[in-house]
Amino acid sequence: MQNSYHVYRSRQDIGSRIRYLHSEVRLSIALIDMGGKDALVDAIEYYHTQHSWPITVFLSDSTDILSELRMQFPLVTFIHFPQPVSTGAMINVMANECYATYFLVTRSDLRISALDEESVFTLFEREKNPAVLTPHIRDRFDEMIPTVEVPRMEHNLVDPLPFIPLGDLNTTLYPFMGLGIYERALFQRLRGFDEAISGEYWQFLDFGMRCWLYGYSIFSVSVFQLRFPYRQFIIENRTPQGSVNRVMTKALAFRQINGKNSIRRIGRRTDSQYLKESMKKRLALFKLDFKELIENWSPPEDPQEGR
Repeated sequence: MQNSYHVYRSRQDIGSRIRYLHSEVRLSIALIDMGGKDALVDAIEYYHTQHSWPITVFLSDSTDILSELRMQFPLVTFIHFPQPVSTGAMINVMANECYATYFLVTRSDLRISALDEESVFTLFEREKNPAVLTPHIRDRFDEMIPTVEVPRMEHNLVDPLPFIPLGDLNTTLYPFMGLGIYERALFQRLRGFDEAISGEYWQFLDFGMRCWLYGYSIFSVSVFQLRFPYRQFIIENRTPQGSVNRVMTKALAFRQINGKNSIRRIGRRTDSQYLKESMKKRLALFKLDFKELIENWSPPEDPQEGR
């Protein structure tokens, strides 16, 4: 799905086009506007002064403040969508428009409380095929939010169970709220977030399951931490959307038996059109099926209820 948008490149970003031909930028920051001019200005000032990496701000329906922001922050790139779009769509655009090896996705209502860049780069090189490294996240009272997602099936739906991160490294099924550090080239090879899916949670879940089933990993890491300075309750909207059958078909219709890949219908959750038109084309990409993924998964400890 193609979304209309306009890129207002910073002076620094224009120069990076030339430098990119000789040496690639290692990390770039995608800052997503969550509403409110003052909050956005505060966030841009924070990220601009506290971190040296290039910043791209994503806005939709904010033309009234765009000119003012560009004058106030000439070294920041702005990408404007004339219509509201999902976070997944914005991240897809970030992967297309930035020049970095990795890009970090955050929001205007979040602040980075810890980021060891060299450790992040080392983890990407050392761990097993990571597509995304996701942060530990704390609320305004410094309480850890359960963002480690463990795969499970419930009522014929994939319904991940949330855990508090423990230790320095945990496997997680998908990037919570889309937040994380992505390897740009791999993200594009995986085709990014599926914008034909309605509901941001379902887009994030679909991408995460695709990573794991295709043989890539997602880790929650302690060397990258975010904090909501003004929010206490962080709730995902997991309400099933009209395209939930597409998500379930992509994850559950594939089976691997005795090393042979095959596809099957999954009952009333089958998206027949996707199964017929797309699953067979992608059959060779799968490295394991969802049943095996669940069987091999090791959760941290006690799940956190009532998120």
